[in-house]
Amino acid sequence: MMPGHPDTQTTLTYLQPILSAYKKEAYQGMETAIFPSYFHGKCLDDQGVEPDGCPNPDCPIVCGTPGSLVHFYPKLRYIAYNSTFHQLQALCSPGSDAYKQVEQAVMNAAASSGPDSRRRSYSRLFARVLSNAVNVGDHNKGSGHVSGAGTGSHSGATSGSGRNSVPSTRPKALAKAPSDKMLVPLFLKRDDDVQDELRNIMAQCHTLLGDACGANGLEETNGLPECSWEAAMKEYILSFP
Repeated sequence: MMPGHPDTQTTLTYLQPILSAYKKEAYQGMETAIFPSYFHGKCLDDQGVEPDGCPNPDCPIVCGTPGSLVHFYPKLRYIAYNSTFHQLQALCSPGSDAYKQVEQAVMNAAASSGPDSRRRSYSRLFARVLSNAVNVGDHNKGSGHVSGAGTGSHSGATSGSGRNSVPSTRPKALAKAPSDKMLVPLFLKRDDDVQDELRNIMAQCHTLLGDACGANGLEETNGLPECSWEAAMKEYILSFP
């Protein structure tokens, strides 16, 4: 997408708005997804009575106790993954404030990258188009008047020298330069190309999380072997009263 292939540190600099937004929003989003969306309230049985042995370090009732989180750890793990997945998807989608900042940073870098920068390239293209236009104008002046289409017109003759000659306001020479007229649309399209490439790359950010975690795409609670940390997390959870 950009000449020079920026290193990891430079790339992270471009992505800083998304990283910052994630750090700012992740805790509240995760907390809401866990409490009260799934785990909630005191440990009560179907009759609304607190069961014997509570707090239980391995509680089979969905509630808000550490024991319940431990017992239903596969569900807790999936909730955390799913919350992160969708938050990354939202942040990396065109239209989000973080995405707009990333896009602008990448566009600025792409515009100034390379030994001659795009601005100089634009200048050379503009100069060529302008030069060709001036040459066409000089050619038209040197040939007298440009005769229009007509059966009686002659090349290089003055206007009106043929019975059917009609003065033209559009020089034929200018119409014969389609390659020059294509130069401007070609380089203006470059910005769109960078935006399209960025959009395609950023569309993968949340799916890369699934690849890193070993997700099987079936939304199974036990389908995240690389993002489990089960033993350490259960020990941490049970450190709370």
